[in-house]
Amino acid sequence: MTEDVPKVSSEKRKPNQLIKEKSPYLLQHAYNPVDWWPWGEEALSRARRENKPIFLSIGYSACHWCHVMERESFEDEEIAKLLNENFVCIKVDREERPDLDEIYMKSVIAMTGSGGWPLNVFLTPKLEPFFGGTYFPPVSRDGMLGFSSILKSVIKAWRSDRQNIVKSASKMREALTQMYEIESTSMKRGGQQGELEFDTGILDETFVALSSIYDEQHGGFGGAPKFPSPSNLFFLLRYYNRTGHKFALSMAVKTLEKMARGGIYDQIGGGFHRYSTDRFWIVPHFEKMLYDNALLSIAYTEAYLVTGNPLFRRVVMETLEWVIREMTLHQRDKEGKLTAGGFFSSQDADSPNGDEGAFYVWDKQEILDALKNSSDYELLAQIALSYFSVTEEGNFERRKTVLTAEKEPSFIAMQIGLETKRVEEILTQVKSLLFAARSKRDKPQIDDKIITSWNGLMISAMSKAYSAFGDDRFLKAAIDSAYFVLSNLVKSESGGRLTVLRSYRDGESRGPGTLEDYAFLANGLLDLYEACFESKYLKISISICDEMISRFFDSKSGGFFLVEEGAKDLIARPKEAYDGATPSGNSVASLVLLKLGELTGREDFKLKAKSVFVAFSSRIRSQPYSLTHMLLAFDFYTRPKREIVISGNLKEDNMREMLDLLRKEFLPNSVLALAEKETEDLALPIVKGRLPLRDGESKIYVCTNNTCKLPAANRDDLLKALRS
Repeated sequence: MTEDVPKVSSEKRKPNQLIKEKSPYLLQHAYNPVDWWPWGEEALSRARRENKPIFLSIGYSACHWCHVMERESFEDEEIAKLLNENFVCIKVDREERPDLDEIYMKSVIAMTGSGGWPLNVFLTPKLEPFFGGTYFPPVSRDGMLGFSSILKSVIKAWRSDRQNIVKSASKMREALTQMYEIESTSMKRGGQQGELEFDTGILDETFVALSSIYDEQHGGFGGAPKFPSPSNLFFLLRYYNRTGHKFALSMAVKTLEKMARGGIYDQIGGGFHRYSTDRFWIVPHFEKMLYDNALLSIAYTEAYLVTGNPLFRRVVMETLEWVIREMTLHQRDKEGKLTAGGFFSSQDADSPNGDEGAFYVWDKQEILDALKNSSDYELLAQIALSYFSVTEEGNFERRKTVLTAEKEPSFIAMQIGLETKRVEEILTQVKSLLFAARSKRDKPQIDDKIITSWNGLMISAMSKAYSAFGDDRFLKAAIDSAYFVLSNLVKSESGGRLTVLRSYRDGESRGPGTLEDYAFLANGLLDLYEACFESKYLKISISICDEMISRFFDSKSGGFFLVEEGAKDLIARPKEAYDGATPSGNSVASLVLLKLGELTGREDFKLKAKSVFVAFSSRIRSQPYSLTHMLLAFDFYTRPKREIVISGNLKEDNMREMLDLLRKEFLPNSVLALAEKETEDLALPIVKGRLPLRDGESKIYVCTNNTCKLPAANRDDLLKALRS
């Protein structure tokens, strides 16, 4: 566990109500002079009782500008006095309450045209928003109105014009409610029937739309700031697989290559930063999020299966090694024995001294100092400075350099007259020395919350990487995370029902799970099953999907709500499909339901998945590029399905050879099952009658839309079946 060290000693300042919380983000504000409260009935009832507006501030632990506003404004005594005397002040960790973040982010975007974090919103005692924004400097500067001035204006308006404020806030609530009330004219009774208002031509339209914003020179989509957008990459790889369109593959490959060689990728320690501040992928916003690294690891794994590019394999290996090394809770029991653990949420952008990116950047002398005790020092220094593009001037603040790797080792080898293999060996040595030197620096803080949905994403990443590359560490990490989540964040209720919780930290599980927690975990467990064939993961995935339908499905209009019905502290019930930094819960829910529908033969799963497409038909037609992950599910829905059944001993040599071949193929429209007694007991129709008849018998059945070819008994047969 990381240790929370408040910036101000408790001897000098009394803590506020956040001191009782578990979230590292909330604890970072526990010694502010602002009288912060966590979101909850005590604070909300106080606002109603005193008829005071609420100042709601939402952020997360790794957020750089959240830290800046905390230092500049929330540590300011004058600003704290204005807040404490006139508002009920509430702090929320967006990672604990994605529902609140969703609702009030939509509100601020509607009011101002933009959003981001920190998210600062002023609410009536009825929780209706009437003004908001993102980062506010303490005093007016650079064309931005100061926070102190904003507070005084809001206080004055609340006193003199409260009736109009309340009226406009009520209209905002109505607008939010209407925004989430997605009604499809083609939906029939029960939300399960209905015709789609688009066809597979929408995939072509999405490809054209992505092509129009693609940066042909530097990869990626749009200009600065530039985000990785992994869902776009998943879409392009599937579009290429479906159509053979080479430009789709080119867009995905170039983007992945440019990111891997840019500063957005940690060239020394592995893992991706949040986004690039420029269009060249050079200078990142330095926080590392678990979800980015999970999704990008999957994208690089899939791209490797398509292209065989060794760069993509290296990036996956280094990224997941970083996760295992620095982002994993190694839990111990009462006897101190190491047990399984989950994955942490994020690593901060700032170093403990407050400088953004200080842990990651270098000046020329620091590079030379790190290498000075090595043999062949001059050669190592020459190669290091050239490979990482380190100059006296630097490419960052204070003549520092964000390390990039735009030059191929072969190019450097040609320049200095060495063999490429020798340069690659030296670069391995250089990276090891730089890693050792960097490890002595003060490390950025880690938010060690364990979030169910994000662990689901990383379980998928580890499982897919194990299947592609055969590294047992990745399978172990996936199994350990699944064990931790199922032990601490999934509760068995009476009647056999399961309840998924949102997050865990410091021995305590907190918060009801959202749609994303159920959908991402179910999908992660399905991917884990396909990696190791332990039927318990398939069984739990099915059960979680049943619960997901029971708790979140919209029987009136189709699709899924973000939260369960009846939450008293929400002014609207969110229902969203936008695929942003993470895919939407609706997108992942539809895909996992379709896959489980193929495995189990359950038509209700398939109908619920189709209802998602129907419910969001108008959005898909008008903005398909914003729902690219949902279109992965639609791609799966509309393509011939390939059911692959493994029959035989997984440890037998012939079977291992066939599995190795199978796992080196990119098969996005396939489901995979092992024929064994446990899967027969689950009544999987695709395994019926396919148990091995005798010991040592190895067969793999490849079926398309329930029509099977002769079973493959060796690698050649399997390759023919897969390619036909």
